[in-house]
Order: sequence, then C-alpha cells, then structure tokens
Amino acid sequence: MKRIGRGSYGYGHSHGYGGQEQEDRLSSLSDDILICILSYVDTKLAVQSSILSKRWEKVWTSLPVLNFNSAALDTSVHDVNSDNLIREVLAHRNKSVMIDRLNIKVTDYEIVARVFRYALLNNVSDLSIDTSEKIGEYHPISCVNSSDLLMNLSLKGMLKFGKFPSFDGLVSLRLERVKIVEYEPFSCFPNLEKLFLVNCKMEIGLTGLEVVASRLSRLTISSCFHIPIPYPGLVLSTPNLLVFELEGLIPMSFKAFDGLRRLQTVYIDFCFSQSVHLLEFDQQKLNLIDILGCLKNAECVHLSPSTVELLSLCGSMLVEEHCPFEDLKFLNLIPPPNKPAAQLGSSVAAYLLKDCPRAVVKALPR
Repeated sequence: MKRIGRGSYGYGHSHGYGGQEQEDRLSSLSDDILICILSYVDTKLAVQSSILSKRWEKVWTSLPVLNFNSAALDTSVHDVNSDNLIREVLAHRNKSVMIDRLNIKVTDYEIVARVFRYALLNNVSDLSIDTSEKIGEYHPISCVNSSDLLMNLSLKGMLKFGKFPSFDGLVSLRLERVKIVEYEPFSCFPNLEKLFLVNCKMEIGLTGLEVVASRLSRLTISSCFHIPIPYPGLVLSTPNLLVFELEGLIPMSFKAFDGLRRLQTVYIDFCFSQSVHLLEFDQQKLNLIDILGCLKNAECVHLSPSTVELLSLCGSMLVEEHCPFEDLKFLNLIPPPNKPAAQLGSSVAAYLLKDCPRAVVKALPR
C-alpha cells in the first residue's frame, strides 16, 4: 500500500490525474468497516497499512481475525521474518479485542507450537494451522492446557495427532494429511459435532481407529489409509450420527456400536483393486457388504460408480445376504462425469431394495 498525502486524510480529498480532486472514500469509512476489510487480507498487509497516516496507525491492532502466511513475505529468510512478525503482532495488538479466528500457514514448527499455545491461552474460538508446504518428517502437535472456548480446529500438514486435554467447547475438527498416533483420540472432545478426516495416515502398529463422540452428527473419512494396506479397522461409537461419508480404500473391518439409530444420510465411494490375490479381492467384497449392513438405519444413500461396480462383482454373495436397509427412502446412484449412471443388475437391485419397495432411485451428481 502506498503512502497517501496527509491532506487526503485531513480534508477528505486527494489530487488525482490532471490535478483534479478525488474523494478519498476509503478513509471516510468507520474503523469498524476498515477492521472488517483488513480481516480478509494477510495480517502483514494489514500491519503495513499503519504507514498511511496517523488515523491508520492503530487500526490493525483491533483485528478480530489474524491471517499469517509465510509465502506473503518477500524475503529468502521468510521463516525468521514470519516469527518476528507474528511475535510483534501478538505482543502489540489490542488485548481488549478477542481473536475470533486465527489462520496460520507456515513451515516452521516452532512458530506453529507458539501460535497454538497463544491461541489456547487467549481463548481463540476458530484456529486453522497449515504446514502442508513442508515436506519431511512428522512433528507432534500437543498441549498441556485444556480449552473451553476453542470451537473450530483445523490441522493440515505433517503433524502427529494424539490425545489432547479435554476441549469442552470444540464442535468441529478437521484433520488433513496428518498422522493419527492414537487408537482412540477423539473422546477428549465431548461436544464434538463435526469431524473431517482427509488423507490422514495412521501410526504403524495401531490396530485400527475408533471414533468415540457421543454428540457427533457428521463424520467424513476421505482417502485415509494405512500403508501398505487400508486401515485395519474402523469402529464408531457415535450414537447421534446423522451424516456419514466414507471415501477411499475399504476398511478391513467395520463396527458401529448402538446401531447408528439416528443415521439419515450415507455417502459411500470406495476404491478397490482386482490386481491382488483372489482371496484378498473377495475380502474387499465381504467388507463392503459388512459395512452396508451396519448402516441399516440410513434413509438416504448415495453410492459412487466404483461402489456400485464392486457390488455388481459380488455376484452370488448378494443372494445369501439380507437387504442392508430397513427404511430406505432415497437411493442415489451417482453417475460418472459426463456419462450415464450405472444400471443396477438384478442381484444388486434385489439386495439394496428388496425390503424397501417404495424407495426412490435417482442418478444425481454428487
């Protein structure tokens, strides 16, 4: 941002092209509106606005949203400057203004740890940490302090996620590309309502992943796997789950306590391989049938083309199985991009719809 002549702020006008006076509308806005505007830009730019005039010097100190992105720093030693910038902003901001949201995208794990501690100690309600530009070994992220006011937490990058102290206020958690190092890491969030696991890995040696969350209403597990095989087991203890999305490799085993009695919507998009040993491929089929049987209370089911294909390959296995759904009202066979939806074979149709003759079958894009 360029410095603008003092007269433009003292008198509400500035000189434009051809010597014509132009009204400085930006500076005529109230501080509340300026703060709202600056909350959408990188915090470095917000701080730089302080050079414009005396009126702007302290505006940035009252920002309720902080956005730190090391890529925005125009220097080859950006990690050091990121550290200095973040340290100065947190030290000199207006402490009477609560931070509603703090977003940080850096590659220095010491900065990540410092900001995480600050966010918990200063009652930040929405925290997003992104270290995905750093490729290398995983680093643990942990804390000793609990938090009642942190409501939304997003972690992305090569971070190790394990047990936390009790976070009573957390309602939404998103983990992307992190490594889960505990078999059951979520019960410390008693009021968690939404959980998103995207491209997560599990620590080698874990027997599976258990999700214990009594108030969870939405669970998305996308492309999560355990090299070199899918995660060995997925256990749900989520009695209030309403929406369940499962994408990627098929879990080797699946168990849902309490029968997921409140389940309404299910989205299944499995990928599978026929290039493995015959018994292993048959196991993938059995695992899919087992999972669908655990989702019997779902009223609205969305199946991807690959999931329908795997069901069609189950053949005689389906004849021996009961219809997995008890009160199915809507079945959506998601069509492939720019292609018609797959047609249900007679065995697949009988398997899915035998006990739900009034269910509506559609082919709608995801």
